[in-house]
Amino acid sequence: MITSLRKISGNKSRRGAIALEYALVLAFVAVAVLAALIGLGGKLTNTIDAVGNKTNDAANSTFVAP
Repeated sequence: MITSLRKISGNKSRRGAIALEYALVLAFVAVAVLAALIGLGGKLTNTIDAVGNKTNDAANSTFVAP
């Protein structure tokens, strides 16, 4: 009886350790994604602005037929 109680309690503590490991990996991935978004955010904004400016320039220019 005591042996089976030890096995059950041992499994629970291992499951808790595995859950903690998964939580730490998830937190690390979240920090990495956030850092990548912050690092690329300025470049992405500049690219979108450039495309928008060219679209506005093309819409506002007059077309002269040859």
